[in-house]
This record gives sequence, C-alpha cells and structure tokens, in this order.
Amino acid sequence: MRKILLASLVGLLTACGGGSGSSSNDDQRPTTQNRAPTVTLSGNTLAISAESITLNTAFNDPDNDQLTVNWSSSLTGVQFDQASLATTIVKFPTVTEKQNITLTCEVSDGVNPAVTKTYSITLYPVIAGANIVMEDSYAFSSGSTATINATFETDTEIQDVMWEFEGIDLSYEASGSTTHNKGESTLKIELPDVSEVTEFKVTLKVVTDNGAHTRSATMKVSPADGPTLNVSLPEQITVSSAKEASIVPIIAHSDEIESYSWQWQQSPQPSEQTSSNKVYKFVAPVVAQDTTFDLSLKVTMKGGVTETATTKVNVKKLVTQNPITLTSSHDVAASGQTVVVTSNVTDFSDVESVTWSVNNQFDDQYLTKENSKLTIQVPEVESYNNFHNISYTVKYKSGGSVTETQPFTFHNTVATRGTIDIINKDQRFDIYPKREVTHNYNLTSAVPIDDIRIVAITNLHTYDILEVSHDNNTATVKVLDNEYLASSFRAFDLIIKAGFAEKEIKVYAESYNSLLRTYAGVNETYVSGSNFYLFGQLNHLEGNTDYVPAWDNSGGVSKVSNDVALFTEYRQILPQNDEARLSLYTRDEADTFVTNSAQITLAKNLEVEGEHYRCTVEDTALSKCTSSNSLLNFETQPDQLKQVVTRGYYACQLGNAGDVHCAGFNDSPVAQVPTLEDVVKLNAVNYDTACAQFANASWQCWGSAAASIEQLIAQSGLVHQILGNHTHTCLVSDGSLVCYAGNEVVFQSTGDYIENIVLDDGELCYRTQGSNILNCPMKD
Repeated sequence: MRKILLASLVGLLTACGGGSGSSSNDDQRPTTQNRAPTVTLSGNTLAISAESITLNTAFNDPDNDQLTVNWSSSLTGVQFDQASLATTIVKFPTVTEKQNITLTCEVSDGVNPAVTKTYSITLYPVIAGANIVMEDSYAFSSGSTATINATFETDTEIQDVMWEFEGIDLSYEASGSTTHNKGESTLKIELPDVSEVTEFKVTLKVVTDNGAHTRSATMKVSPADGPTLNVSLPEQITVSSAKEASIVPIIAHSDEIESYSWQWQQSPQPSEQTSSNKVYKFVAPVVAQDTTFDLSLKVTMKGGVTETATTKVNVKKLVTQNPITLTSSHDVAASGQTVVVTSNVTDFSDVESVTWSVNNQFDDQYLTKENSKLTIQVPEVESYNNFHNISYTVKYKSGGSVTETQPFTFHNTVATRGTIDIINKDQRFDIYPKREVTHNYNLTSAVPIDDIRIVAITNLHTYDILEVSHDNNTATVKVLDNEYLASSFRAFDLIIKAGFAEKEIKVYAESYNSLLRTYAGVNETYVSGSNFYLFGQLNHLEGNTDYVPAWDNSGGVSKVSNDVALFTEYRQILPQNDEARLSLYTRDEADTFVTNSAQITLAKNLEVEGEHYRCTVEDTALSKCTSSNSLLNFETQPDQLKQVVTRGYYACQLGNAGDVHCAGFNDSPVAQVPTLEDVVKLNAVNYDTACAQFANASWQCWGSAAASIEQLIAQSGLVHQILGNHTHTCLVSDGSLVCYAGNEVVFQSTGDYIENIVLDDGELCYRTQGSNILNCPMKD
C-alpha cells in the first residue's frame, strides 16, 4: 500500500475595524457542512508484465482540506508513484500468466469517511510465439516523417496492439487493422531535429488472450543539414614481400555508396589489386629493403559526396633463406571465436627462438603460443571493427632472423550480429505429408558462421525431422512431418551463431494435407451476364494424374456442360452484380479431400483504369474510355460485353461471343487486332502488347512484344495470367508466379498459390490465396 499526503492551500482571512471591542456580528457567522473529496481515475486498462502504465488522477476537495491518498492492489508487488496530482505511475511485477487486477485508491480529508475508487487492469505476460514481421533496424533523416510497417500473426485472439519508444519522447500516429489472430500496423513518427546521429529503440507489442508478444527495432536518425560520409583506415599495415594481404575500411554514410578507389602511391606496385572494391586485397611487391608505401582510399557517395582516407603499408624485405608463410583460419573473425594461425616452419633444429606478437595493445592473455601455431581466443570489446597485425619472428642459431606478418581483423558482437542475414528469408517452402523436404537459404555474414539451429516458433506441430545444416554461405533446412491433419502455415526460427553473437531470423513454410493440390485459377472480373471459363489443375508432387475432378460453386452461376473436366464453362443465371466462388475438388489415394477455389466477380457497372485511359462500364455496356484530354473511339462494338482491358494507349473489349474489338492512340500496335475467334479472356500485358486466351487454355498475343511473350508461354506450364511493365514480364503458371527479365528468371514464388497479379504504382505485385498482403518483389 502506498500512502501519499497532499498539502492543500489554506487562505487566512483577517477582518479589520475602526475601534476596539468585540463586534456585535460575531455570533451571526454562517455555519457550513464539510464536504467529502471527489476522486476520478482514467487511463489504459491493459498492461504488460514488468512494465509501467500512467493513470490520470484527479483529487478535489471542495473545502480545501489536506488529503491523504492510499493505493493498494489485489496483486502483490505492484508499486505506485504519485508523480503529480494529475498522474500516478503504476509499475507491475513479472507475471507468467494473464491476471485481472483491481487497483484501489482511498482518499481521506480527515473529516469525512474515506472515499474509495477502484480501477480494473488486465495484466498480460510477455510470451514468445508470435510472427511479427518488421526490420531489425531503420535509418532516417532528422526532421522528417518516418513510417514503419509491420505484420503479425499469433496463436490466439488479439486484444490490443501498441508501439513504445525507449530513450526518447516522440509524437507519433499508429494505424492498422486486426482480424482474430492476425493483422498489420503502420507507425508514423515525427522525427526530431538532431545535430548528430541519434539511436533509440522502438517496440511493437501485440497483446493476446494468452499474453503479450514483442518485437523491437533500432532507429537511427541522422542530421538533415547535409550528407554524412566518414572513412577511416588502420594507421599502418605490415606485410612481407610477395605476400597476400587485405584491408577493410570503416565507413559511416548517410546515402548509397557509388564507388571505391584505392591508390597505391609509389612504385613498385602490388599485383592482384582489387582497387574498386570496398575490401582492398593485394599481393605485396618484392623489395630489397623494408619499404613504407602510402595507400589511399577515395569513397564516393550518391550526390557526388567524396571522402578520402590514407594509411601506410610497410612491406618487409624478401628473405630468400627459409621463406615463411602464415595461414589463418579466419579472414575476419568475431568476438568469441577461436582463430588459429599456423606457420610452414616444421624443422626447429636450427631455430634459437620463435616469437609471436599481436600489435595495437592486444592482450596476451587471449593468446596461446606454440612454435608453429598461434591460437587466439577473440575477446569481446567495445569497438565495432578491430584491426591488428600478427607478427611471427624466427631467430636462427646460425644468425639472422625472419619475420612474417598476417592481418588479424575481428568484429565485436554487435557488429557481427548486424552482418548476419538470410537473403531469401521471405521465400516460403512447402511441406508435404510423410515426405522429407529440404530448402536452401542464402546466408550473408562478414565472419564464418559457427552453428545454426532451427526451432519451431509454436508447439502446435511436432516433427519427425527438423534440422538445419550449413556449408559456406548456404543453410539447408530439412523437415519431415508424418502426422498432421490439415494444411497450415508454419513458422520457424533459424538461430545463427558466430562467436558470442546470435541472431534469430524467421523463415516460413506452407504445409499441405496431401501430395495432391488442386488449383482453380486466378480471380477474374467480367461484365454481368457473361459466360466464363475456368482452367483447373491437379498438381501432384510425384506427377500422378489419375483423379476425378469436380467443380462446386456458390453464387448465381451454373455450368454450361455436366462433363467431368478440369476446363469448364460457366454462365450467369441472371445478369446481376454477383461474386461467385468456384471450387475445384477431388480425393487422393488416401481418400483425403483436396480443394481450391477462385472468385469470379460479375458486375453491371465497373471502371478499368490503365496508364492513360479509364474505361467505364454502365449497365453492362461500355460507356466511355477517356484520358485527361481525349476520348477513345471504337469502330465496332460487341453485341454483349464480357470484358474490358486497357494499358498504355489502347483499350480492348471482349464480347461474350468471343469477338475482340480494340482502339488505340499514337499508332498503338494493339489496335491492329489479328483474326481472333472464340476468345474467352483478354490480358493487357504491357504498354503495347495484349494476349487472348482460348477455351483450350492456349494463348495468342499481338503487339510489339508478342513473339517474346509467346516464347515464355511456350516454355511454361498452364498459364493463367500474364502481366508486365517496362523491364519484367510475370506469368501465373501452374499456380505459381514466375517473372522474367528477357528470358532470364528473376523471381519465382513458393508456398501458397497465386490469387492474381496487379500493377501498383508501376510495380509488378501479387497476392497469394487467402492473404490480403500485396507482395512486390521487383520494381520497374
């Protein structure tokens, strides 16, 4: 219980008179009834384990009496801090399960009975297990508005979503939406003006029925008064003649680096230089005497900003007698790793002494020295990047000595963790029942990876095999699940360890209840009253095809034919606005029910918008296609309109009878329609190319890129949709998305089937079935 004394302001009133003696009015002063104080409490009703909330408090005494405030809680360990009359800070203890807590505030004026107010709080534990997708770090310029987007999915119902800051007080606005156990949130922050780089932590908290999930990120704010570029090099590098060496610069920059230029100032020049790379590698020139050379690095940042740093390279003379070479187990190491440096000297019969040393005040306690081997236990240090030289000196009994050097560079734990990443971490892999599957991830790290572990984020599923191995820059995940009943989304943590540094990176998979998957096609929109085709597929992991397909529908549509077929035609019973969901289903060898559906929208009125034209359909007929300054005129019109498409300077209409009518401006090649009959669907592929699909699922394209697009179609499976921009062309083939730059595959989706492809501000984007998230893997 916390007791607080609130001092009241007491005014002293003095009556003044012209003479002595008592006043005749003394007995006529009014008598007043002392009134009880009032208490008002408000604020947040949700709290997180081991954290604090602020309650808004208002204590008012009509008679200005001195007040005593007592706080208590139904939960032991709650602390109260009466920061002011207006606010009370409540700090909660650590809990491991959800708690409903009652806070009690008792206020007394010393005259009337105490006034008691209660306030209910739901206290959640901090638990693991949510999939919160956001970056580990962000960088912005001061004085700007920063935006952070995050998506999340939990095992239970979401109660609240909140953002918090550590180490700074900011003005912000949060928006987003949640549906049951998933959602998204966007944080907009008004960043302060800073004169130097400022870092702080932002945390997203997702509160569920079971507890709270958190994910934190580091935000770095740079001064906005100009670009920042700082370059530094080690003070001196020592290397022996004809030996390889490398130099890693330290660069802090506020924009994209455009180029690196290393210059070796004197002759002789080294060989095998990497003069335009960030890391400078070279083979030292051969010198007769120890020689010091000047080496400079010029870094150019976007916007023409440059910075130059210099260092000295001391090249040791070539000793022809008993040449020595050193070999290190690590080019760059991390704090916590063991580095082993070995020499090629094996015969020590003529050796008087051997000396190992590491410069720049490296502590000898971390070194284990042997005649031909030096073992370094890399310590934890405050500086991010650390440069040293290892010297190995052999003194011979016959006189003379030989010294060989080896660069020794290591990163501390923070710097190491920042370099570890998985390039294709967002690429999902597929899990099938009773089938061992493997998936490769591309690792990036400035230091060698020591170990990788994989754990399932939730305990909803058990695995017969769940393991990961790594080789160089590849991590291979192996999964086997022999017992599960339904298709589901799976999430795992890859825990990557290098020295003391550990980094958790989430990867994802889709599991399926059968080796067989059905695909009903992409979502489409047609004019009400139209007939439309569905091109279904049965995709089996081992290529089996002996299954009986069937179609089911919800909505006012019916099949034109009762044939059992993957390709089927539907018609709308009555021309009206409708959204029909058509499902393709079958049963596999184990009698497992497998299904997939597509949504067909039928609309009397709709608008189709391209880069230049907006086409309007009113009451199932094309009303107009207009740009900002022109109207597109069609020479012919279909009797019954089925579909309208537009891109660039053209627009096309598809009639329900399969007839195609196009119009264009600026000599658009799409306006010259080839002979086409029985077309069932049109795709406006790009600025000057369109494609038509027929009832047998084949395609014919026309326009400037027709030949190259038809070549992509020919080398693909069953193509459901085609869309492109200036640089790429994407096809939905066999349910997956494949994107090309020319004839080269630059992206291929995995996991869930594709719902459709769309253009979003010039970007080629797609949605997977059952997801509202728009994925844009490439930019125009």
